[in-house]
Amino acid sequence: MTYQEAIKHLDQGPLAPLYLVSGEETFFIQQILKLFKEKGPHPSDFNFDQFEGETLNTEAAVALAQTYPLFSSKRLIIIKNADLIKNESETLLAYLENPAETTTLVLVAAKTDQKKKIFSAAKKHAVLIQCQPLYENQIPSWITQAGRKKGLTFTQEALHFLKEHCGRDLFLIQQEMDKLALHLSGNPDGNLVSAEACQQIVGAGSSHSIFKLIEALCEKELKETMRLVASLFTEGEPPLLILRMILRQWKMMAIAREALDEGLDESVVGEKLSLRPSHRSEFFQRIKIWRTKEIQAAFHLLLSADSQLKGGVTSPLFVLEGLMIDLIGVNATGMYTIPFRGLKQGG
Repeated sequence: MTYQEAIKHLDQGPLAPLYLVSGEETFFIQQILKLFKEKGPHPSDFNFDQFEGETLNTEAAVALAQTYPLFSSKRLIIIKNADLIKNESETLLAYLENPAETTTLVLVAAKTDQKKKIFSAAKKHAVLIQCQPLYENQIPSWITQAGRKKGLTFTQEALHFLKEHCGRDLFLIQQEMDKLALHLSGNPDGNLVSAEACQQIVGAGSSHSIFKLIEALCEKELKETMRLVASLFTEGEPPLLILRMILRQWKMMAIAREALDEGLDESVVGEKLSLRPSHRSEFFQRIKIWRTKEIQAAFHLLLSADSQLKGGVTSPLFVLEGLMIDLIGVNATGMYTIPFRGLKQGG
């Protein structure tokens, strides 16, 4: 079963005698083990034991698993790093074939090597729980659900910022959501997380917002754009995050420009892009500054800048400053200020 299915299983029913928890998402594994302990026997001091596979005495562990629990109907035993168990004794294998009903034994391993007899035996009788990392496109949905449990509701801009800032590190995302919940508690506007609040709290308190940079860039205010890029860079804002937030804005602009050119009403386009009503007028006003040809040309520049930032050869600030100049002035001059990879001079 998946992580989500396992959560429901552990919430709803009695614990089975044997579980095999595997996968490479450590965050999910820790949450599952925490739930085992919460749902496990009481008092836990008498009936809970945890071992590490690399130092496990299999004979002693089996003897403990076969011991009747004290003052409870169940005993809980967790064996971490089960893939590092050295002694695959017949005693252990026999127990896995016929686990005691009065004990819940949980084997935990990042990978379950089929060559190991313990995993072959366990898989016949254990409840299998897979804790695999989320795909990148699953992260926003996970943030939304996890945030809801903390009373947080994210705007689309804030959701995207948190995802880009934390990547796929669920521990970091959880930590940042805890910070947001703490800062927003007692907020008269409720726990709606705006993009600006998200950057201020999550983005190490940056005084210069990425969103201010995007506003200046969209309005073709070169001087203010360059000032904000330099400030964000000095404050330690990750260059790739800045680039990705700009790319997201340009994707929205491209969709909007195409829809408007097809004759769709601004209200319809606003709904399609999930724009907040208070931001729609401002967004569409900026769209008028950019022609379709300019928006299309920007994607080539953004892609090239991404390649240079990941290449690590050119100074990130130099790449970003050149990108800003070219985004704002590419059609005015017909030339690029720096030699972007894959692009010929003159477009």
